[in-house]
Amino acid sequence: MLLNEVEAAAVAARVRAVEAGTGAQVVVAIVGRSDVYHGLRWRAFAFGAALAALVLVASDLLRPDWISAHAALVHALAILGLGALLGLIAHFSPAFARLFLERERAQTEVRQYAQVLFLERELFATNERNAVLILASSYERVVVVWPDTGYRGRVAEADWGRVVDPMLPAMRAGRASDALAAGLTALDALLVEKGCRWQSGGGNAFADRPIETPGA
Repeated sequence: MLLNEVEAAAVAARVRAVEAGTGAQVVVAIVGRSDVYHGLRWRAFAFGAALAALVLVASDLLRPDWISAHAALVHALAILGLGALLGLIAHFSPAFARLFLERERAQTEVRQYAQVLFLERELFATNERNAVLILASSYERVVVVWPDTGYRGRVAEADWGRVVDPMLPAMRAGRASDALAAGLTALDALLVEKGCRWQSGGGNAFADRPIETPGA
């Protein structure tokens, strides 16, 4: 589990508080990762090979006599060896592999995951179309807010960044519970500021407990 029982209960309580004050239908999700990113190991390999080649070229220029007639074989082994080593490290160390993940790719994958989750959980099935999904993806350290159509004309696209931004420091530090708490506090303030209030006659359409899944 990505949250322990105490943390999950605290997040659920904050969700209930936001819903009680605004009438919005808030769903929080935390996923392990939004994609498998197979190509990261190859990028690590390519980086290692390029680094080894650069070092060897520099060494040849500085010391042309530093190696024997078997230079070509030694060069090839060094290049492939360092590439393989970094590829292996990337395979077993998610944190190292993440160094080769472009921010834009990560954000795209998390947004796609949020969209799919929104549809799979039928978060659009509210009378007021006022569901809003906050999805935090741990591996990418990316947060996405996915609102339903009831917020159009009320909350600008850029304004949702005010929910995301306070969450990022805690996400980068691996404190998912703190990140979600910060996001819910910011969401509550944003909805109140924008006058997004609905009657809660439709009841609580979705569970308050955060959705937890390992993801891709």
